Amino acid sequence: MRGEQFYRGLMRIMNDVFAGYEFLATVSDKTRDLTRFANSEIHQNVSNEDSQLSLMLFKGNKLMVLKSNDLSSDALKRLRKKADEMMEHVPKLPYEFRMPPLRMAFPLEKADPSMKNVHPSRRAELFDLIRSKADERNLRAFGYIANDFEEDVVMSTSGLFLYATYSASDCNIVMMNEDGGSSFISGAGKNLDDLSVDQKASKVAELASRNIPKAEIEPGEYTVILGPEAVATLFFYFSYGALNGMAYELGTSSAVKYLGQRIAPEFLSFKDDPKDERLVGIEFDAVGSERKTLPIIENGEFKRVLYAYGTALRFDKEPTGSTVSLENLDMSFPLNPVVSGGDTPVEELFKTVSKGIYIHRLHYVNIVDPSEMVLTGMTRDGLFLIENGEMTRALRNMRFNVSLYDLFSKLKGLSTEEEVVSSSVPAVVPYALFEGFRFTSKTDH
Repeated sequence: MRGEQFYRGLMRIMNDVFAGYEFLATVSDKTRDLTRFANSEIHQNVSNEDSQLSLMLFKGNKLMVLKSNDLSSDALKRLRKKADEMMEHVPKLPYEFRMPPLRMAFPLEKADPSMKNVHPSRRAELFDLIRSKADERNLRAFGYIANDFEEDVVMSTSGLFLYATYSASDCNIVMMNEDGGSSFISGAGKNLDDLSVDQKASKVAELASRNIPKAEIEPGEYTVILGPEAVATLFFYFSYGALNGMAYELGTSSAVKYLGQRIAPEFLSFKDDPKDERLVGIEFDAVGSERKTLPIIENGEFKRVLYAYGTALRFDKEPTGSTVSLENLDMSFPLNPVVSGGDTPVEELFKTVSKGIYIHRLHYVNIVDPSEMVLTGMTRDGLFLIENGEMTRALRNMRFNVSLYDLFSKLKGLSTEEEVVSSSVPAVVPYALFEGFRFTSKTDH
């Protein structure tokens, strides 16, 4: 790690090199260590260090973004030359742009010190836990365990300077039985202990050992319980397809119809929450806007869309601290998504279903109707019949087609248990019980 003082020095150099421009720059300096395993054997340990500079230059209401992984003075001078050559060909913006306002904050040291120099043997210990759970059930284990240590910086000609360090961990675990049936689980946290590898490996081993699909169901609408991986996928696509402020202002988003409406029972709440201790809380976005807890669905009501910095300027809105990158100042996304659990333990949630389906995971998901957030895709890594409150026979996978708004309105319960998963982005999610989940056709496996 370079440290705060290095970046303060870099800011002074950039003020000299890019004199005549206003600039906003983000730097992410990240070390990622990863252990990958397959067929229940470790086959790769890698460590990667990467610095990424994104530089937004503004002059005469023209805007351009350049990128580099070299922070040296010579590299910055080359960027200046490139900018001078390109800026005259950049069209003026269709709205009046202004750089983000000055904002000062104390440096944030949010990294767990234990994550700064993690020896591969630590990840190997966690792999041994995974392999032992697989061996107990005669399964093969695949996946990875990773840990990150990162510095994030935002700085500008206005004097904006923000610095934070973060640590993070994540894992994906796949187990496969002798018949080719599999299951999957993911995790994320601030350190390797947060991954709860022992617990997750036990869960995925149980599902994989039982996932030998011999039964099948007919297409139609069913009562279903979605596992956390599947729930996270639904809310990822809701976030991507319904929450962008630019699409809302242009009238192309489903939020035009549903924002401000009750779209689910009162017990559903979904928020972007950098204060949630289970996630790596991102304190500022790509333009340095402060990140606050934002209710998105509150007591079943669709409360807000998210405004990236560029969209907020265009339409005179307040930025929501959701700007993902300098390359697209209209792209917004919840960086710390949390779906709150309900008041029913997961075992009790299953007992409420006399006949239904358990869906562990979704994949090949696409939005086929943005106006109603209709999704299509397939089940994966575990589809089971629920009979008299118990998960029984494994089923062959099915294709599905559902409207998120229709599905949300048919939500019947959420588990008290909440899990951190990372199959899309790190998110906190419960199990969810829905009625009327529509399967459209069978698959071949």
